[in-house]
Amino acid sequence: MMTIDKELLKRLPKTFVPALNEQLAKWDLLFPCEQRLIRGQLDYLRALPAKECQELLQPVFLLEARMQLPAWDAASTGITVSQTSALVRSPLYPQWRIEVETVFARINEALEGRAESRPLNKVLVCVLPAGLPLGPGPIWPDLARRGRTVDLGRDFGSLQSELLRALAAGASAEPEPVERTWALESAVNRPDSGVEGWTTLCFEALAPVRRAFLSRLNLIRKDLRSLDQTYAALAELDLTPFLDPRMKGDARMSAFIRELFLSGNGAVLFGNSFVQWGASEAMRRAQPQVVYCAFGIRPKLKPFSSVVLFEDQGRANPVPDEDDPAASLVDARRLAEYVMLAAARLPSYRDRTLCIFAAADQSSALVIGPREAQAGGDLLSSAAGWLQSSK
Repeated sequence: MMTIDKELLKRLPKTFVPALNEQLAKWDLLFPCEQRLIRGQLDYLRALPAKECQELLQPVFLLEARMQLPAWDAASTGITVSQTSALVRSPLYPQWRIEVETVFARINEALEGRAESRPLNKVLVCVLPAGLPLGPGPIWPDLARRGRTVDLGRDFGSLQSELLRALAAGASAEPEPVERTWALESAVNRPDSGVEGWTTLCFEALAPVRRAFLSRLNLIRKDLRSLDQTYAALAELDLTPFLDPRMKGDARMSAFIRELFLSGNGAVLFGNSFVQWGASEAMRRAQPQVVYCAFGIRPKLKPFSSVVLFEDQGRANPVPDEDDPAASLVDARRLAEYVMLAAARLPSYRDRTLCIFAAADQSSALVIGPREAQAGGDLLSSAAGWLQSSK
């Protein structure tokens, strides 16, 4: 566990302290890039002259003085849902968020200017499943104008394993393994089968974990105290009995899965939402050099269960599941775009990510990215070459 000296703690706005203490308390569960960032931010603030530090943080201090905030102290190790509610209800909350974002933007900009190593090139792949009712035109008409369509000569699904091997081989050996190649998938497809080095999370494979979460989430009563109690219980829930053998013993990935489901966005209920949100969180937190998103076909929503919050349709309605290819196309096509937008917002991915969009049963792919990343060659060699050019 990393510690912070008390003098620096006194210089920080009180709204910063609970979140910072929470991060430090779970230090060993953070990804390497998260640890590097927090350490860099704290070192920057520690080295900043007192006057400059005060000027940087003054807008946040002034807003805090005008807000009715919970009674946090230096020992607070997190923010409850009730406390968050009190913060968000303040009329000054929007201004507070802007000032906090401005502070960290200035700190991170300074850290980027000091970075000694060259950022790595990235590859993002989004694949739609076979069997969707695709029309004759481009699958992503808006995105098609920003890139080029590559003729593969065969269905994308048949070259998937080759592409994964090429990406794994092209990824840099500099970062830790968990920062290299990630695969997020809706169905048990194992796109990394036979390929070493992939960190894979699968919605279907995590069904036991999801059921454990849903059974507890459905016990929440309509008050914030009940929500806090349930959230705290889930934060302490031992996931080991529910995890795939490959995940057991990996405390960091267990924590990532837990926070992925607790953070919402439908990840605990819908496979394609899991892929999109899981990829977005992986890029934000672990910053892997390669992210592979395999979307799937979801079942149709069932009457009297699809509208119930946190409900497992299979448990609530005995009617057999029925695939919904048309709705899955709408969902997956849009969520794939959201993954690319999430990458574009992150400095480590912006302007250095080669994006590949494809459908498993189509013989072409859409390639978007820096001009030099799209220069000639087949898809496999172009993608691997882009990764290697940042070494």
